[in-house]
Amino acid sequence: MTGMDIVREETRRMLRGMAPLTLAAFGVFVLAGSEPGRTALSLLLGACYSLLLFRMIGRSAAKAVLFPPEQGTRIVRRGYFFRYVLTGAVVVLAIKLPFIDPLAAVLPLFFPKILLVCSSIFSRKGG
Repeated sequence: MTGMDIVREETRRMLRGMAPLTLAAFGVFVLAGSEPGRTALSLLLGACYSLLLFRMIGRSAAKAVLFPPEQGTRIVRRGYFFRYVLTGAVVVLAIKLPFIDPLAAVLPLFFPKILLVCSSIFSRKGG
């Protein structure tokens, strides 16, 4: 199995975990009185961006292992810097655009971390 095959498989696994979290977050936001259309759009955009970031991290790591350590480190650092700047731009846009709920757009950025922690706690034997 190649590095990109692993990245695709893990991204699909992350998608399967993020869908219920996004639906649960939508329910909480609506129960709290948020506008459903705006909240749904914001959560979907945030979840899509979060999946994109996860995939970019995987691609960067898969690419870095193909090079000598020094060059691999540079590849990972360059990818980290690019994702950091891109995330800053997305957060600023979420705050500035009137049709996006900033909290609902930023919340899905934490979903991969939650899923990774939960999967390590509740990992299956042999999985």
